[in-house]
Amino acid sequence: MSTITGISPSSLLPSAVGSGLATIAAGSQQLSQDAAQIANPDNGNLIAPLVDLSQANLLTQAGAAVIRTSNQMLGSLLDTFA
Repeated sequence: MSTITGISPSSLLPSAVGSGLATIAAGSQQLSQDAAQIANPDNGNLIAPLVDLSQANLLTQAGAAVIRTSNQMLGSLLDTFA
């Protein structure tokens, strides 16, 4: 008997919702760091944090899209098998 037979497949791969939430959290953390850099009066270069704000926004939108798509796929599966 294999040692991995007791491990469920869901514990081996992250769920789509978990990945989406992790992506949203990463975007939020990047947003907080960039906001702190922009609010720092000693920071002379504001271009990099402002560009990063746009990237953080896109990252958060991508995470939300992953969760939305996962929910739609689950709904389609439930409709198919119901």
